[in-house]
Amino acid sequence: MSLFAAVEYPGRGLAIGRDVDGVPFFAYWLTGRSPASQARELVVHDREIIVRDTSGGPLDDLRHYTAATRGDDWVIVGNGTQVAELTATREHQPDLQLALRQLTYEPDPPIRTPRITATATLNGPDLTEVMIGSARANDAAPELTEHPSLYAARIALGTALTTTTYAGTAEHVITNGVPRTVAIPANWSSLTDEIWQSLQPALRVAAITIRLDTTNFTDAILQSR
Repeated sequence: MSLFAAVEYPGRGLAIGRDVDGVPFFAYWLTGRSPASQARELVVHDREIIVRDTSGGPLDDLRHYTAATRGDDWVIVGNGTQVAELTATREHQPDLQLALRQLTYEPDPPIRTPRITATATLNGPDLTEVMIGSARANDAAPELTEHPSLYAARIALGTALTTTTYAGTAEHVITNGVPRTVAIPANWSSLTDEIWQSLQPALRVAAITIRLDTTNFTDAILQSR
């Protein structure tokens, strides 16, 4: 399966894996339908990436949040306030698959946007204990939360785990949050542009790819409106 699926409105998406040369990376992208959702930017710090408002309006936890954090040997990335929460509790609950079970989807009915999250242990060019999952509404009983996830003890060359919050169109939003494994037949440095070009121009907000065999987030390739 391809990372660049033909989906008009993926919402927010993430992928974590290793490129064809074995370089570990994660990618994160944002799309938005409303002016408020489009008035955002990704701000990269050494060990934190923030989704920040650019309009000067009020802060909104559903739109403005910490999207990624890292330590010397771990990384967490996601689409909401759960990233900061999971980072704060990581020392006491390092198993993110278990920690995700305490989450529910975003409080934005009737859409019920999934909370998507990924984590990995960083070992130089290797990625181990890689997990990607979500807290999403059950399709048949949306008042219930389910927590699909994928775990890989190690990631093979040219492979990533990925998911998006949505899978439909801008007019007909379909929630997703279901993880899958995809091939990455390219170098990490080309992924940001490939993701950007795959997004609908009227909806795209930002996309970033971060190399993970370094000590911080500053080795990043960012594209934004």
